[in-house]
Amino acid sequence: MATIPTTEAKIFARRSSPLVGWGLLIGGAFFLAGGPMHPKEDPPGVSVKEHFRIMFENPAWYPSHAVLLVGMVLIAASLVALARGRSLADAPRAHGMTVIAAFATALAAAGMLLHLISASDADAIAAQQSTPLTDVQVIVETITVSAFGFSLAVLAVIGAMTRTLGNPATAVLGVIGGVGYGLAGATFLFTDRLDFLFPTASAIALWAIAAGIGLLLRQRAASPAVAAA
Repeated sequence: MATIPTTEAKIFARRSSPLVGWGLLIGGAFFLAGGPMHPKEDPPGVSVKEHFRIMFENPAWYPSHAVLLVGMVLIAASLVALARGRSLADAPRAHGMTVIAAFATALAAAGMLLHLISASDADAIAAQQSTPLTDVQVIVETITVSAFGFSLAVLAVIGAMTRTLGNPATAVLGVIGGVGYGLAGATFLFTDRLDFLFPTASAIALWAIAAGIGLLLRQRAASPAVAAA
């Protein structure tokens, strides 16, 4: 895979909007903060719906998912802006993967919104009535969470290899978080054996924060005004 030379990396930094870096940084911070706030109840021997009901009734459900949603929206918006801009014109593979990751993250954000409001089914689950929101969201989440995690893992690797987004150290975070979160999301409907991987989503947040800081630092270093100072 071709790597952008140092001079081209500086051109990339100048072409990138500072909003992309700030969006990744702030979005990652929100996503990181939302994880520890998430309800932790996981009683053994209960059905998926009963497990959801227990978490739905936790007072932390709405604030934790609202914070996670803000983080996902900001990360998605940043990736969309990066994909639509000119900064990746010289790195077609990075651009293509950014487009895919932006789409997957936007879908995951929509899935997170559905996940948040599905708590309104708590009483229906307790009464063993129909739960349309929960029924839909568990299927949607199985698809969107895995797509979000795996696409960001690949983007972290390609971004590091092409020097466009992050570096080898941050790529490790992206891979650990993306693969772990993706596997947990893809399998939770069928088994709880990989549920312990859900907290690896924090590594995705750390990757986004580090990638955002890296973009901002490169933009600062590439700025003619800074160079002339």
